[in-house]
Amino acid sequence: MKKMGYILGLLIGIPVFIFIINFVFFRGNSPSDTDIQHYISRSKTEIINLPQNAKSENIQYIAGLSRRGNPSGFLHKFYFYNNQYKKHFVLLIFDGFDKKSTERWWVLGNNDSGDKISVQINQNQLNDSTYGSEQNPIPVFPKDILNLKGGFTSDPFHVSDQLNFIFVEQYLKFFMPKEEFKKSFK
Repeated sequence: MKKMGYILGLLIGIPVFIFIINFVFFRGNSPSDTDIQHYISRSKTEIINLPQNAKSENIQYIAGLSRRGNPSGFLHKFYFYNNQYKKHFVLLIFDGFDKKSTERWWVLGNNDSGDKISVQINQNQLNDSTYGSEQNPIPVFPKDILNLKGGFTSDPFHVSDQLNFIFVEQYLKFFMPKEEFKKSFK
């Protein structure tokens, strides 16, 4: 009888416990595929110059509990000021979603004059006066590095459309403030 209790606990209790913990503590925003596509469709590809001395920050965040492990995500942020727009931006590179993740942020900073990068900029945030300050920079998502140095045999930086979808999903779910999310999508 004791063995039956252990088996039921493993098969039912642990998954229910994980579900409740995720629901209560790690819920974040709940972007639908439509919300993510809407955010991406309102984005425009621009060429930016990421200065070599851009301030960087690495963040580990908990995406949720899982029996499979790997509940953590990693975000690499690069802060910079853009003279063309006269606003502050933050380049967001999420780590762990493809095989090139580590190489993508590692190649930045190898150019003396800065890295020329094509990025996706959401036009709603670009035109919103609450974004663009040093305290609330405009998030941008990488696409390609245009002046790659280092003799790589393949492009370690390129972000596919599918990967960009994942980057935007992670941003909307875990990093966009709840009030901003509600204002944008509800």
